[in-house]
Amino acid sequence: MSDVPVTFVNSIVQAGFSNGIYNVAFSTARYTPVANSDGKLVAAANEFVSANLRMDLFCAQQLHASLAKIIEQQTKAAPSKSEVN
Repeated sequence: MSDVPVTFVNSIVQAGFSNGIYNVAFSTARYTPVANSDGKLVAAANEFVSANLRMDLFCAQQLHASLAKIIEQQTKAAPSKSEVN
């Protein structure tokens, strides 16, 4: 797996389910310097599709379960001091 490229994504731009296949397109924001009307350089975000995934329903269910578990673990509130002592 070390030869598989990693792509960072910022958002889902399209998703759908057709003929038993889940299709999802991810986008990545690319910030480039551009001049505004005053000639001052500012960062402009240009989004582009950076990954397209296709999977069957079983894989989509596995992905859903995996993400749900990670999100639950990462969004639990930290115990208060009174709960720790």
